Amino acid sequence: MSLDAQEIAAPIPRIAPTRRTRYKAEIASVSPESSRNTFERRDTCFLGVSLENSNFTTAKLTSMVKWISRRFDRCTVLVGDSIHRLTLQSTQGMAPECARERALALGRRFVEDAGQVFDEYRESTDFTFLNCNDVQKREEYAQFHNKLLAFFDENEEFRSSVESFGRAYHRKRAEGVSADDLEKRIRMSSDYFLEEFAVFACLKEQGLPVMVYPGSFSTLSEIAKGQHPGAPEELRDLVVVSLHLKGR
Repeated sequence: MSLDAQEIAAPIPRIAPTRRTRYKAEIASVSPESSRNTFERRDTCFLGVSLENSNFTTAKLTSMVKWISRRFDRCTVLVGDSIHRLTLQSTQGMAPECARERALALGRRFVEDAGQVFDEYRESTDFTFLNCNDVQKREEYAQFHNKLLAFFDENEEFRSSVESFGRAYHRKRAEGVSADDLEKRIRMSSDYFLEEFAVFACLKEQGLPVMVYPGSFSTLSEIAKGQHPGAPEELRDLVVVSLHLKGR
């Protein structure tokens, strides 16, 4: 069996447990700040899910789902499957096709494992799953992605923000990585964020005005605050709610 084949065939991990069994989700920040006391008037949101991310263990996910169920009638659970291929390529050196297959399999496993968590709160909120892979097949996705690519190339401030976010992410994971490989990883992170932002724009266009995520989205928050006026209007109008997960 070739190395690539071994990578594809490797067992797909289940959602990992955590040392703590209970967490409480709290608001860390809201962008723009002017929406801090009004975003809960909306009846729908989407929850961004990053695969193989420690913020999406069962206990932590449960705290987020509970928080959402107390505020929104409907929630779309956006599973970052196809975009995760870029993380696998940059951090594990997987070939593109192998990384895609692996990422899609991880997305399917997340939906399979997490279903019970969402089922517990369906009396309060209508949760539906949506994969990035499906969104990226839409014509409007390509349009948003092309706009973001052009803006990234043309606007130094936006480009610097996106690259800084990727640089901060990889700096923590760069032990033993050469300077050239680190720069390659940062470029792939920029590709990741631009694809992700295009997906978010599609969801805002289809009527999902609030994004919920456990952590910070510095560039996206900047866009919501009006700091990058050349970004797509759908991202400028998006309300970004960052959650902090507190162990109990």
